Amino acid sequence: MKPRLIWIAVICVSIALWSAAVLLLYAAVPVLQGDPAGADPIRIGVDPGTSLRRVADSLHTAGVVQHPVIFERYAVLAGFDRQIRAGEYEFVAGESYKRILERLREGDIVQLRITIREGLTNREIALLVKRQLGFEPDSFLALTTDPELLRQYNIDSPSLEGYLFPDTYFFPTESAPRQVVEALLQRFFTAWTSEHEERARALGMTRGQVLTLASIIEGEVLVSAESRRVSAVYHNRLRRNMLLQADPTVLYALGGVRRRVLYRDLTVDSPYNTYVNLGLPPGPINNPGLVAIEAALDPLEDTRELYFVAAQDGSGRHVFSRTFREHLRAKRQAAARLGRRNSAR
Repeated sequence: MKPRLIWIAVICVSIALWSAAVLLLYAAVPVLQGDPAGADPIRIGVDPGTSLRRVADSLHTAGVVQHPVIFERYAVLAGFDRQIRAGEYEFVAGESYKRILERLREGDIVQLRITIREGLTNREIALLVKRQLGFEPDSFLALTTDPELLRQYNIDSPSLEGYLFPDTYFFPTESAPRQVVEALLQRFFTAWTSEHEERARALGMTRGQVLTLASIIEGEVLVSAESRRVSAVYHNRLRRNMLLQADPTVLYALGGVRRRVLYRDLTVDSPYNTYVNLGLPPGPINNPGLVAIEAALDPLEDTRELYFVAAQDGSGRHVFSRTFREHLRAKRQAAARLGRRNSAR
């Protein structure tokens, strides 16, 4: 009897081990290789404090995980259960459970790519961010004039206009307005160096004045190679106590419209109108990029030019003049070129 019992025991143990191996293999496949692949990415939101079981159920309901019990057990055994970060994630069915849990632990959340181009106003940035992140422009704009924020960053301007640095940013989908504003501000203070500060002092200008001039240059220039030359014209006019007569300041005074300046616009009652007010306006009129900022700090040397007008030849360039008579001639020629271009359309 004993040998027979031994053989029965051996067979039972073998069956149990074989069953355990099959079960382990069954569990290991999704853990290491994932479930059958899906076609489209699926977004899953994980709120702060969400339990592992609820995360597993959400992934199962969305079709990312077919075996939530295996997912949950593996997470506990591997120590992932207390390391899940909140946020919005994007998964594809077919990712291994191990990789899904690693991403949840690392906070590999969905981030939106937002490019702020040079020369946008605060309002234009607010509208752009609204399209991408969904919060109301007014909540963003309120922060740009927040006295506490202006004091915190030692900004000597009426608003954050000029300080929201143009660049490409990546934001979580649930970013708050303050998070976005501060990211742009911090990028500016990374770009603005001690060398810029020293150059501003050498010119007798504050940082705010440099940004104000840079924003006017940004508003005027289409071809970056002209930036330092345009800067020189404005520096020359400031030294001579001449009106800057910068069209972009008039458009800003009119509410930031983007169109040609009309003759009747030149008398708009605003401290930003440089056709009627001497010197620089009270603050920047847009958010300039690094090229315009450095042009404001480093105008082209050895030039006495005081005027420029758009060439109207399709190049985006300007014609520069030293005297008013030369400028009037350049304006007539530019108008003639524009007339020929319009008639040829």
